Amino acid sequence: RANMVAKATGLPEDLYHDLVAKAEQAIKTSLRQRPVNVKDAVVKERGFKTLRQRSVEVSEFSYRPVACEHDYRVVVVRKNISIE
Repeated sequence: RANMVAKATGLPEDLYHDLVAKAEQAIKTSLRQRPVNVKDAVVKERGFKTLRQRSVEVSEFSYRPVACEHDYRVVVVRKNISIE
């Protein structure tokens, strides 16, 4: 909705903070050797664009629709995506 997008883009920069993803549990085994990424080579060879997510920032604000009696918490996610 346009009003929600306007509120999210109007938030000050200092309210956004990096999203930290936590592991569910500690890994008890040794890491395996990763295979060669064949898909990357094919994508570059054929000339397609590659979208890579660099970071994720989150913020929140309170929102009350006109006909409601209580506020809702709205969480905003902003992703930094690079094009290669």
